[in-house]
Amino acid sequence: MIKKFNVPVIVIALAFVTLLLLAKVYISNRIYILSRDIQKTMVKIDALKEEQSILKLKTEKLEYINKIVDSFYTYYSGEKKKKDNQNNKDTLKEKEAKESNID
Repeated sequence: MIKKFNVPVIVIALAFVTLLLLAKVYISNRIYILSRDIQKTMVKIDALKEEQSILKLKTEKLEYINKIVDSFYTYYSGEKKKKDNQNNKDTLKEKEAKESNID
């Protein structure tokens, strides 16, 4: 004999299976979207790290150049100050000599 199936039980079972499949598809899509976002963020992080290393190199280069320029400036300004002081001493001696000649 052919058994008669209870229709509401079959409908409820199909609804439950459909609900589980929809939940699985939704979760799978969310995982895919999140992993894609994570990948984009990782690419940005890698680019920023590379940019950071380039900027560090540029900064070190500028610091090195600045130290060299400062040392030349300090050296030459020190030389100039020595010459200026010597010139000032010479002019003072000349003035004193002229004043002593005038007296």
